[in-house]
Amino acid sequence: MGDEEERQPPGVYTLVTEAGEQKTSIGFTGKATANYANGDIYEGMFENGVRQGQGVYTYLKGDVFTGTFDNNLKTGLGRIVYKKGGYYHGHFKAGKREGEGTLQYANGDIFSGYWKDGKKHGAGTYVFNKTKYEYKGDWQDGQITTGTWTLTDGTQYEGGFQSQKPCGDATWKTRQGTIVEGSYVQQVVPLDSAPPAKPGETPAVATRCFWTTAALVAAEA
Repeated sequence: MGDEEERQPPGVYTLVTEAGEQKTSIGFTGKATANYANGDIYEGMFENGVRQGQGVYTYLKGDVFTGTFDNNLKTGLGRIVYKKGGYYHGHFKAGKREGEGTLQYANGDIFSGYWKDGKKHGAGTYVFNKTKYEYKGDWQDGQITTGTWTLTDGTQYEGGFQSQKPCGDATWKTRQGTIVEGSYVQQVVPLDSAPPAKPGETPAVATRCFWTTAALVAAEA
């Protein structure tokens, strides 16, 4: 469920105005509907033949964007409803998610926070629909780097992350108040469940996290 490819319309195409008149796109300013050759449909404002201002863009695959455009690109506050389920409501810049916004995935997971160049970037919270686990912290280039990981029973991890997994110095705290301090080291190890690699193939591997306890602080009586 990434950003939809921004499709630039052909140089000249036909528009249908609110009055039902057909107009060429060249130099047109006003509200009209464009049925593009690729099957996409845009209904909204144009300025000098380009999408500019409020409009609704329906992609051939069924996703629908409602919001503002600047020089044909999604810009400012808008909302995409995905045919396969889920939505994004938030800000865009030059056609990509940028600024504050909320994305609900088709599986029910939700991320609410900040985006840059179409990826999670800055403060944000990710809630898993199935497990109700929660990641909350700082994100860079689409992945969490530091923050907290809260489990369903209230147990909480606080520390660093790498490739969406715990990494580096960290603290575990139970709901009862017990605190365990330590460190995670990530190692790439062979995947035992995978069949043996054939000659010339790269063996299947997985990233495992190994925990070392540095200190245990008992809960207060």
